[in-house]
Amino acid sequence: MSDKYFPIRTDTSCQLKWAFSKVLLNHGLTSSCHRVKNHKFDIDTFNFHNTPEKIDQRKTMLDGLWPQDGCDQYCGKIERTGQGQSDRQFSLHVPNLTPVELDSDPFATNITPTILEVYVDNTCNLSCVYCIPELSSRIHNELKKFGPFSKNGLVLETNHNQISNYDEIQEKFWQWLKINGSNLKRLQLLGGEPFYQTQFDMFLEFFENNPCPNLEFNIVTNLMISNDKLKGYIDQIKKLIATKKIKRLDVTASIDCWGPQQEFVRYGIDLKQWQENFEYLLDQPWIILNINNTISVLTIKTLPELLVLLSQWNKKRSVGHHFTQLVDPSYMALEILGSEEFREDFLEISKLMESESWQASQAKMYMTGIIATIRNSVYNKDETIKLLTFLDEMDRRRKTNWRELFPWLIKYEALCGIQK
Repeated sequence: MSDKYFPIRTDTSCQLKWAFSKVLLNHGLTSSCHRVKNHKFDIDTFNFHNTPEKIDQRKTMLDGLWPQDGCDQYCGKIERTGQGQSDRQFSLHVPNLTPVELDSDPFATNITPTILEVYVDNTCNLSCVYCIPELSSRIHNELKKFGPFSKNGLVLETNHNQISNYDEIQEKFWQWLKINGSNLKRLQLLGGEPFYQTQFDMFLEFFENNPCPNLEFNIVTNLMISNDKLKGYIDQIKKLIATKKIKRLDVTASIDCWGPQQEFVRYGIDLKQWQENFEYLLDQPWIILNINNTISVLTIKTLPELLVLLSQWNKKRSVGHHFTQLVDPSYMALEILGSEEFREDFLEISKLMESESWQASQAKMYMTGIIATIRNSVYNKDETIKLLTFLDEMDRRRKTNWRELFPWLIKYEALCGIQK
């Protein structure tokens, strides 16, 4: 059977808007990609894929226009540079994800998802500096411990409370999955940290009792789990694949850069343990293995060290490379420091990124789009002040020292008029 590609080809059409849904179960929220805002959906009908907001975004794209709730500000921004490619453009190259309704109606906007990304709850063992309490229990607990903080326009506080009908939402979710799971092409499990969530075992049990032979199961993990426990889970999933309960396993390991800077950014990570677990997975050729970087002002300068390691791992077997350009919190976005700060870093990154395989070439093209947007950026003093204020507060709370790890940032204190 030949590959089937997304048929809608207006100037702004995005396969993700039709095929993909993100669902945050503990908040009753959903979105059609990572670039748009989450919104509530009707718990009774549990039709999270066809909310009025998502249908409106699809209709806007059918008209060849950009939805304004994030699409234009992210993918549109990259595409207007005329360089690299956006998430939207990349998604059009991925076959066999088109919702079945488009076979009979190529302009259908009320459809069935083929990709589901699930956030079960916020249980997590790390507190990454750019994360939020809704996605990390450790950040939530830290914010509760230290209380609200407000200075220089920076506000740190938590209003995170799990919705009261969470048990009902979970029950509705399992009912939905039982009915629709066999139609999914891909299920992505995130957190928090999936391996630390009690519901993770429920997914394995579900697959055992409700086979989804065409499903790709993707676990997005920080890999901060004991090696023995990781091996136990991998053995269970290998049996599910052998008995055709699921099609394949993908593991997407979250890592942004390398060295002590990464241990500051992904607070709580141990790179020695991470590498041990990753290289164990590297030795399992039946697993589709990826890494995913979150690119921010704090990670770009030591990303090259990670790319050197990635090149070594790729000599053993192919490792996928994906990344996300951070836009929220705004004071960690690359643009705030203008077009010159990272110019040399980007040159080195471009040299180190491989392009021999199709996947590697797509990653490099995506990075080219990010670089192009930064070339057009202008230094933002207010956001830089927020960044420096945030780093000082993290040092106070966590007994760290950002100036030792990011000495190149110190000059911005004088530029911002901050007296130490």
